[in-house]
Amino acid sequence: MISTFDYDPEEIVSFEGHDVSLKEAVMRYRQSKAHPDVPADFSAIRDPGKIPQLFEAEHFEVLAALPEFERAD
Repeated sequence: MISTFDYDPEEIVSFEGHDVSLKEAVMRYRQSKAHPDVPADFSAIRDPGKIPQLFEAEHFEVLAALPEFERAD
């Protein structure tokens, strides 16, 4: 799947109604998954022309496994 979409960890996406970097969105995705009892919208809207236009949970799963998105714990 990774070859089917482009990404930049620093690109700005709309995630949960806020404009944040994709790296921040992946971090928030991880945090949300750690608390499944709290409802969350696992989607991020990207600029027109980006493929895909909308990152969904399956995209976040792939991104979270990449070295560029490793936790800073």
